Amino acid sequence: GAASPAPPPPPPNTCSSLALRLTRLSPFLILAAVAIAALAVLLVNHQNAPPASADHTSTTEVWSATLTVAQLSFGSGYFGTSAQGMLSDTAFTYGGVNHTVATLAVFSSGNLRLGFSAAIPDSLKSALTLHVDNQQFPLLDATTNGPNATWSNPGLSWSVGQTVQVKLTEQSTTLTASMSTDPVNEDWETNSNHDIWSPTLTVQDLSTPASAPANRGCDDSESNANARCSTRSVLTDNDFTFNGVDYTVKAISYNERKVTADVNTFTVKTYEESLKLTLDKTIPESLQTCLTLHAGDTKLPLADGGVVGTRLDAKLSTSNGVANSTVTLKDIAAHGWGLNWSAGDSVKLRLPNVGCLTLELSEPVTATTSVQWRRGGTADSSDYQRISLPTFAAGSTTASTPIRPVNDCRVEGSETIVLDMTMWAGTDKSVHHKYTVNIADDDTPSKTSCPGGL
Repeated sequence: GAASPAPPPPPPNTCSSLALRLTRLSPFLILAAVAIAALAVLLVNHQNAPPASADHTSTTEVWSATLTVAQLSFGSGYFGTSAQGMLSDTAFTYGGVNHTVATLAVFSSGNLRLGFSAAIPDSLKSALTLHVDNQQFPLLDATTNGPNATWSNPGLSWSVGQTVQVKLTEQSTTLTASMSTDPVNEDWETNSNHDIWSPTLTVQDLSTPASAPANRGCDDSESNANARCSTRSVLTDNDFTFNGVDYTVKAISYNERKVTADVNTFTVKTYEESLKLTLDKTIPESLQTCLTLHAGDTKLPLADGGVVGTRLDAKLSTSNGVANSTVTLKDIAAHGWGLNWSAGDSVKLRLPNVGCLTLELSEPVTATTSVQWRRGGTADSSDYQRISLPTFAAGSTTASTPIRPVNDCRVEGSETIVLDMTMWAGTDKSVHHKYTVNIADDDTPSKTSCPGGL
């Protein structure tokens, strides 16, 4: 019979066939394929990558225009005015007042001038910035004379017919608040668990001029190594942290009150009772304003008015070339602190962690400025000591005030103080911020009396 048909060939091995084809490809084609695959991976990753961080500077555009540069008619240089149609827009409103840009010029001297139709008010000088293409010129940096603001040699070079994008922006001033501890504990003063620093000082005799009162405590600049605060047997702990900043105590010394008389000159000199605390870095306002040093049973606020009735003169001074690293406390009422340190005495020192409210502005104030506020929340006025309104010193961006809860033994649970704050930053721009202070109650139903009180 007829021969049986040949069986069909087996299906090709796909993997083997692909490998065979690849081995026949040019090495250059293989490299090209690898490069294309890598490029594809990069494109996918770029699409999935998070967006670049945005510029968080908060600005508001007040005015913008396009300048077509023309030859000045009153000398060499370039300018544009609405009369000649060189500025696309010249009018804007700021603070409810209408303003007109009359001149925008770069002179042959290299100076840049922005001129208005009337004298420049302080509100414009302190608030606005001129943008010329990608360069910025704050009006505060300009020399102003009547309606004109002039910047010396800003490095601009224009040519006739050139178009320049210009605008005026206002930097939005922001007010923020933060607390050194959250919540603030009701028993912050009596419970040493809340202290930021609580060492024991073994008092040492320090070098003292012959006519001055005895100087005792510890001091790292003392020639006697055994009298240095860094010696642990003298000061059991010389480091503390406040508001996230680490400090090292370099000296703490006490001078008794002393009156001396010079029989030759018939003069009497009085040395006031004083205590000096020196740290390794600048003492910020928040530390000085908010903290009170406890030395035994004596309370010594690091700033005037920290504790009612202390009658202290607290002054920052310069020590070892570091500004404001020393605070000196003097008893100006001569009522006596009762310290009377003697060599060998063991003195318990404390810095209780009172809640310190620190306010911060995004730009410095141009004049001394107070904060006004309305208080609310679940805590009433008997739950905390009077809160002093903080004041920003001219040129500063921070101000602080302590929040001192009262340990009243009432079982109240957690309470809040809501501070609704308003201020005129630098006396020309209003800012507003609302902040909530949390107070933690330390009392339980089983308590029948205050553990120490205030």
